[in-house]
Amino acid sequence: MIAVKSEKGKRNVLPCVVLLLFLAAILCHYLLDPWGFYYSVSREEAALRSQVVAAAQAHLGKNEADGTHRSVIDLYNAHKPLAEDYAVAYTDSWCAVFVSAVAIELGLTRIIPTECSCQRQIALFEDLGRWEESDGYIPLPGDIIYYDWNEKALGDCTGWSDHVGIVVGVKWPFIKVIEGNKDDSVSYRILCINHIHIRGYGLPDYASIAENTP
Repeated sequence: MIAVKSEKGKRNVLPCVVLLLFLAAILCHYLLDPWGFYYSVSREEAALRSQVVAAAQAHLGKNEADGTHRSVIDLYNAHKPLAEDYAVAYTDSWCAVFVSAVAIELGLTRIIPTECSCQRQIALFEDLGRWEESDGYIPLPGDIIYYDWNEKALGDCTGWSDHVGIVVGVKWPFIKVIEGNKDDSVSYRILCINHIHIRGYGLPDYASIAENTP
């Protein structure tokens, strides 16, 4: 009888051990694996996309409370011509300004149009033929993600965009984004792929730049 109980105990322990190992593997994936590319691109394009992310991260922590966000706005305003001939004030919303400032900083305004309005920036990506409407698109580092916080219904979000950020990377099923003017600062956001508030993506043509880089 004692031997029978012992064998039964072993059978009960095995599924628990398997479950713990599975959970440990998932935990290692999210804690140790870097946020990055869901599918591969050329080495040159990957390097350029990573450069954009690094430039955005260099502004991490800048905020309205201590005025450090002003350097982002100054960088945007110094670039000519100004979109809509409008110089952004330090009290204005500056999420699209942040994306534009990173593009200005790296000389990538040909593929990342400068704007202080999310919706107008979307229109510029559409003009370039680089707009991705599908909320379920799986982005790459350096892609530009747009949101509509007023969206309430499931399905494709087609409303007015009121926020934007730069994709840092993906760990299925999550996206990590760096944003200006998130809680009045440059900071990160993590959200699910196909999140209800994703409006769509601007897809800068990094390949065209990477292919022409010596």
